[in-house]
Amino acid sequence: MVDREATKTSVTVTFKYEASECATPSGFFTKTVEDSFKLALDNRLYKIMRKADPPFFSAACSIEEATRTTTIFSLQIVCEEGKAKQGLEAGLRELTRARLHGFSEQELRIAGAKQLADAEQLFVERDQTYCTSLRDELVGHFLRGEFVVGAEEEARITRACVERVKTSDLKEFAKRLNFNNSCVIRAMEGRALTTEKDIAGAIDTIQREEHAGAITENEMFNVPERLIEEDTLPPPGKIEGERKFPDLGFKIVQLSNGMQVAMKQTDFLDDQVLVRCFARGGLSEVDQKDYLDALYANTIASELGSYGVKPEILADILAGKRCDVAAKTGTYYRKVDGEASPTDIESTMQLIHMLFTSDVKSMLVPEELEAVLRMQEEAIRNRSRDPVSIYNQTIRHLVYGKSFQSQPLRVKDVRKMKPAKACEHFNASFGDPSEFTMVLVGAFDERRVRPMIEKYLGSIQPSPNPKGRVLQVTPAPFKFPRGVVNRDLRVAMVEPMAQASITFPVNIPNPDYNHKTGQATPSLEGSVALTREKLTCVFASSIIERRLLALLRFKFGEIYTCAASTSFAYQDPQARGPYFRGDIMINFSCDPGAGHRLAQLAMEDVGAMQREGPTAEEVTTAVELETRALEVRVQENSYWREYFEALHNSRLSPLMEGDLDQLYQVSERTRKELMDGLTPEMVRAHLLRCVNLKNRVVVVLRPQRPLWQRLLLPSPTTAEGWAVIAGYAGLTVAAVSLYDRYCAKKE
Repeated sequence: MVDREATKTSVTVTFKYEASECATPSGFFTKTVEDSFKLALDNRLYKIMRKADPPFFSAACSIEEATRTTTIFSLQIVCEEGKAKQGLEAGLRELTRARLHGFSEQELRIAGAKQLADAEQLFVERDQTYCTSLRDELVGHFLRGEFVVGAEEEARITRACVERVKTSDLKEFAKRLNFNNSCVIRAMEGRALTTEKDIAGAIDTIQREEHAGAITENEMFNVPERLIEEDTLPPPGKIEGERKFPDLGFKIVQLSNGMQVAMKQTDFLDDQVLVRCFARGGLSEVDQKDYLDALYANTIASELGSYGVKPEILADILAGKRCDVAAKTGTYYRKVDGEASPTDIESTMQLIHMLFTSDVKSMLVPEELEAVLRMQEEAIRNRSRDPVSIYNQTIRHLVYGKSFQSQPLRVKDVRKMKPAKACEHFNASFGDPSEFTMVLVGAFDERRVRPMIEKYLGSIQPSPNPKGRVLQVTPAPFKFPRGVVNRDLRVAMVEPMAQASITFPVNIPNPDYNHKTGQATPSLEGSVALTREKLTCVFASSIIERRLLALLRFKFGEIYTCAASTSFAYQDPQARGPYFRGDIMINFSCDPGAGHRLAQLAMEDVGAMQREGPTAEEVTTAVELETRALEVRVQENSYWREYFEALHNSRLSPLMEGDLDQLYQVSERTRKELMDGLTPEMVRAHLLRCVNLKNRVVVVLRPQRPLWQRLLLPSPTTAEGWAVIAGYAGLTVAAVSLYDRYCAKKE
């Protein structure tokens, strides 16, 4: 099957078999066996993916209830373009191996540990279940006869079933997955490179191997019992200082190696602890010649083993543990984000210790790296076929000034990246603990956590040449273009549709900027004024979105979706320039022929709002919706993690000597005063003061017309159309010239 917009080449193998009733513990046991088989097979496929020169990029299984009486087991294989047959053979070989030889006790134990971890989470949060989960459980009961016993009893039954599952049960289930038993194989790719003959050939190859006895048992693999050996740990660090912020609910401890750890205990979810380590200094600090190395540093590190352990081994060590940690680098900050169960906080601390102390460069293996590079090249090729990806890349490139940091990646850029330099950049970015502050928010026991902080975080050795904390970041080289920029994108589509975006720059005058000296000195009054302007801008975009929905969908009925948002993501956080810069982006999807006209209507409506302001009802609605949304957000751990980071990095923090309670009070008071006193005139004045409608970027995505239409009816709105018109004009001039010569000779 060919999909010109496909972002990956994939092969799906689907088996259909009779569903088992899940109305009794016996039926639940059958479902547990299915899940165990899926997890064990997924683990095998993941290990194959991690080999040098793997036959596919990724592969995974899924099980779904198609009807009350029918279950579908699917294996999806994502591979390199033109190598679907090779990937299919590898996937079918593993299915056959599981059917012939089953799984080892070790593989079953790893699968069972993952199932028990989910059951434990279900039990711990039995009184904090989301209403949507309860709804889905009842729907399953009425549609498929699944029993409803409550989270506590379901967790107990799951544990009992997992402990009863044997390797023979998995082997028995595998008999259902036979090529001759309701099997459908489908290849999906951007170009027609795989034929039915190729698929049939892959099946024949595996069947011949099976009959010849060439498919042997799976090799055993060694799984370390623990992440860190105790005798390899350096001496623990010490907590040298402590500071409490009761209003904010945080406590900050200072470690002897320079790292700070902030803690807030909550009871929102009994089985969740969120973690974040953050430090100033991201991609904006990197020169253009080193940018690709820095951009790919996290990708290379995560694929090779950013914790000093190969990912496939790490996955087995962590089987049954509810913890996840990942490093990322943004424009201005480096972060390590994680989530864990309270019982697995120690594993999370160990992972962070390993991240900071491991040498990623030592994990560099050319054969394994080659597969990573091919995967990245394939991803870029596939994005070039996806209309939405092209659309988003074009917007980013035009809006942010065509800098090297906003340019779309090309296939050849992957090979320009120097892997060794990328690894060195990762090591340098996540090596010095004194640059980082760590946040812990969730249901943890502080008395239990403090010794872990000293043992695993405090023992991270400081850099021999510490740079210290970055106080002022380098502003990113992004600049909004002047005037009006219009871009019409014509892209081949399977299903014709259009998308349009209008982006306006937001320039908030910086009250703290001195035009004579060219410097900005942070002040409380200036920061409060900036915060009010930013919040007003957010409310303005919210009002714009609802106005456009009412106008374009309900009045004209010509849009499918509409969204308006405000972003200050690329602004220098210290606000050292004369303006605090951001943008308002309006994005909507619509009928293919309506993009430009509706974009103009949207522009006119924003202009009317700038001239006349919104209505009092629109302002009241926006404030009410934000109030309700805020009431929900404050009950989430992620809200307080983000809030602490924002206050810690505030330009006012040095001015207030790090008093986060005072900062928190100022922030809350500013927001409350603005929301209580927001008026239509304030919104109108903000738009007049900060948004110039004559400066905008308009991008419209439309389906490409057939070639014969583009040749016979060229469009003057596209470069291709002008080229065709110019070609016709040239041919006409040449024809007239030849005719004149012919007539002159005849005379």
